[in-house]
Amino acid sequence: MVLVTLVGAWVPVSQLADEEVTAFRQLEEDKIGQVLDDLLDICKSQKVNASKIIVASDDTARGLVQLVDDHGVTELIMGAASDRAYTRKMRAPRSKKALMVQRKANPSCKIWFVCKGNLICTREASEGAHRAESSTTSTSPRSSTSDYSRSKSSPCLHNETFSTQESNDPATSSVDETPATTRWGDHTMEGLDNHHATAPTTASVSEIVESGEEAAAEQLVHGVQEDQLLIPFGQDAGEMDDALYEKLKDALVEAENLRQEAYEETRRRQMAERELAEASKMADDAERSYRREAEQRKEMEDTLGRERAAMEHDRRELHDILDKIRKVDERSAELELQITNSERMMTDLEARLSESCSLLGTLRPRQAATTAREEEIDGERQQLVVGAASSSLRRLGYAELDEATNHFDESARVDGGGGGGRGKVYRAELRGMAVAVKVLGRDVAVDEARFAREVERISGVRHPNLAALVGACPEARAVAYELVPGGSLEDHLDLAAAGGCSLPWRARCGIAYGACSALSFLHSTSSAPPRADVRPASILVVGSSSCKLAGLGTRGLVVDHPGGASSRPALAYADPSYLAAAAGEVQQQCDADVYSLGVVLLRLATGMPAFLARKAAREAAGGGRAWREVVDACWPAERGREVMRDPQIAGDGFTYEAEAIEEWLRSGRDTSPMTNLKLPTTKLIPNHALRAAIHQWHKALTPRTETRYE
Repeated sequence: MVLVTLVGAWVPVSQLADEEVTAFRQLEEDKIGQVLDDLLDICKSQKVNASKIIVASDDTARGLVQLVDDHGVTELIMGAASDRAYTRKMRAPRSKKALMVQRKANPSCKIWFVCKGNLICTREASEGAHRAESSTTSTSPRSSTSDYSRSKSSPCLHNETFSTQESNDPATSSVDETPATTRWGDHTMEGLDNHHATAPTTASVSEIVESGEEAAAEQLVHGVQEDQLLIPFGQDAGEMDDALYEKLKDALVEAENLRQEAYEETRRRQMAERELAEASKMADDAERSYRREAEQRKEMEDTLGRERAAMEHDRRELHDILDKIRKVDERSAELELQITNSERMMTDLEARLSESCSLLGTLRPRQAATTAREEEIDGERQQLVVGAASSSLRRLGYAELDEATNHFDESARVDGGGGGGRGKVYRAELRGMAVAVKVLGRDVAVDEARFAREVERISGVRHPNLAALVGACPEARAVAYELVPGGSLEDHLDLAAAGGCSLPWRARCGIAYGACSALSFLHSTSSAPPRADVRPASILVVGSSSCKLAGLGTRGLVVDHPGGASSRPALAYADPSYLAAAAGEVQQQCDADVYSLGVVLLRLATGMPAFLARKAAREAAGGGRAWREVVDACWPAERGREVMRDPQIAGDGFTYEAEAIEEWLRSGRDTSPMTNLKLPTTKLIPNHALRAAIHQWHKALTPRTETRYE
């Protein structure tokens, strides 16, 4: 089996790849399908039902014969030869496939052989005859072919030819409509309607696979040989010889002409192929040359673009450098002017500093006197006059108190807010004010009359560092103090001991000052002050550096059993002599409060629990331990009192000793020693004003030596 390549040469299938063979077959099948679709459109326009069947076979003729047998085809139209082999004298099929079908096809099938739109011959159907004995119907008296060969000039028979649309492949033909309503057209449409147009389909497949073009001379010889079969048996031998001789002579002449034309055509085609190959090669060379030139041109353009960009970059850099030089020159002139002004200002400042130092020496005694007077006024301002209890104390009803505490809900209980007595403390809101309500147990509270007297006594005490008494309810044995939301000192110390955020030393000093101020106020305003409960749990932290002492006078609201633990402060904060006085002599309350305050101050300084703080303080006082080992690790370090020799101003605005700050910067640090923030610059500026002040101070300390002249 062979296939036709694009250049027109025959190539064996074995020399081609499977993909190429498959692609070629697919292309040919597409062509066949297009031709058959056109035939189906024609049949549809004539209202004839038709369908297409495509069969592939290595032997086209055998496949067509088998298709006729399988489908019982009774009428068939197929090509007699290729269009190139057509001559006006053609009377019989010349292709091997057509001859094979003519001999082997079922005798019951009527076959029309056409070529180049003309009917060549017809093989009539003969029912009951054997396939091997069938022959062409050109010898029959009824044969339209014989009539056609003897009456070529008849106009009626000329109109009976088929109008066909030839495809590029010589063996592919399809039936189209013609204006003439002849019996050939009727037979064709009837065959397509009854047998689904199997004959054109099979012919298309067989002619595509057929090995192309047959030699014109061989076709003519076959035509001459087959024309002998068309001569009726009734003619004379002489007439048959003359006719055969004439036909053979014409066939030989035409064959020679066709052979010469085929040779010329082959030579022209070969020359055209060579010229095409040369032109294609030249085109490829030209395209490659063009591509090389385009690549070179692109490379040159890229190189030129890079060089231009580099030159532009250099030009911009040069322009920037010139601008910087100009700005530096301008800045230099400005700095020189500033230096001149600074020197002038330095001279003025030194003179003013000298005057300020002398004035400072004069004002220092006045400042000391003023400070003492301010402290005295501040102490007087902090002391408040004890007012009448009836005018300041709010008497609370039990119903109001019950509503404020949500019926004394346990979820509203808070810690702190009082000490010494037994009871519960609730968070509540009375008349728009947040308060802490302490309810004493009936078993420990005093009677109602004494409760009212004690509340009246403590209600008149007012101080900024004392939690104010807001109201009382004698029926419920309850008192209401202002609520301080900052928590107790005990909470902050426990948080610091657990590794949390410890109180800053400024806050500790403020809390200690507030507690001392409150206690001093209590001890100085009355000969019998209410008893204070000085413990970290009773000291409420306010803000960042202040406090309020809570639970004032609540010890007087409970029954005091001498020797009972409930009437004394917590053992850790109680004076040992106060505890020993249980036998009958009670030490003064002021001394006991001061002792408790001292334990609180030890806790602030050491950060230890009360018992450990007292023990560590005794060891440090006895010389067993150093104070720096006893105090908290974050205790402020003692500052040096050395006088600077070369003061320098750093980028953070602070003044340092030149040697110290330079060592700090040389170690790789770029942050401020004071603020721990990144320094904006590492340059140092001499502090001439401070240096002049230090120099003046040294001169004031140095005794003047008188020079004696003899």
